[in-house]
Amino acid sequence: MRFAGHLDLDLEEGRRVLLGWTTWAYCSRGAGAKAAALSACGIGSGGRYRVEVKNARLNRRTPRWSELRELVRVKAPRISRAARVREAPTIWDLRSLAKSRTPRAAFDYTDGAAEAEITLNRSREIYRQVEFMPSVLQDVSSVDLSTRILGKPSSMPLILSPTGFTRMMHTQGEIAVAQAASEAGIPYTLSTLGTTSIDDLAAAVPNATKWFQLYMMKDREFSKDLIERARLGGYSALFVTVDVPVAGARL
Repeated sequence: MRFAGHLDLDLEEGRRVLLGWTTWAYCSRGAGAKAAALSACGIGSGGRYRVEVKNARLNRRTPRWSELRELVRVKAPRISRAARVREAPTIWDLRSLAKSRTPRAAFDYTDGAAEAEITLNRSREIYRQVEFMPSVLQDVSSVDLSTRILGKPSSMPLILSPTGFTRMMHTQGEIAVAQAASEAGIPYTLSTLGTTSIDDLAAAVPNATKWFQLYMMKDREFSKDLIERARLGGYSALFVTVDVPVAGARL
């Protein structure tokens, strides 16, 4: 490959600038350049240089493994189920793993939604439109996602939402989910329709940040009793669901 042209460079003394596969300019006292068909002009040490390239030839070469190791990061294949769960790239990979092992009725209840699943599909589409705005050329050697939610510290801006009948998916049910949330340093919300009681969960994970989700019942005294038990169990927030006057039909 051959090319011609020039580059304007701001160089410091002793700095090497890569211009091509085998062509480079080296800035030193007195200003200099080396490599075939290159010339550099400048005054003193460092400064602004115009590097002219005249009919230079670039020689391609096969990249060295040492140059690719950090980008490729080859790992030995993992066979165990725990390793596959731990290293699943996306939530859809986790879904595939769950579908392969979970009875269909339990999986469909967890994975699906009511009637034609219009709300579910709209929610997924909204999440697809969310974009993270990156800050480039920043030090990412130590990333801190911690924040405060309702006045309490959280390791990241995430909450594990309430789900009913969690033991359909795992024998330990809500306790396992709350323990995972506690280890991750984020809040967990227990559902009114959970398969673990308010008191049992509080005893199992006393140090977790616990919220309680309440369906508004016609029996107000029953609702008040649930709220009081949550307060005594150390639940720090009440998550009130008010948009379900009629339960959706699961098809």
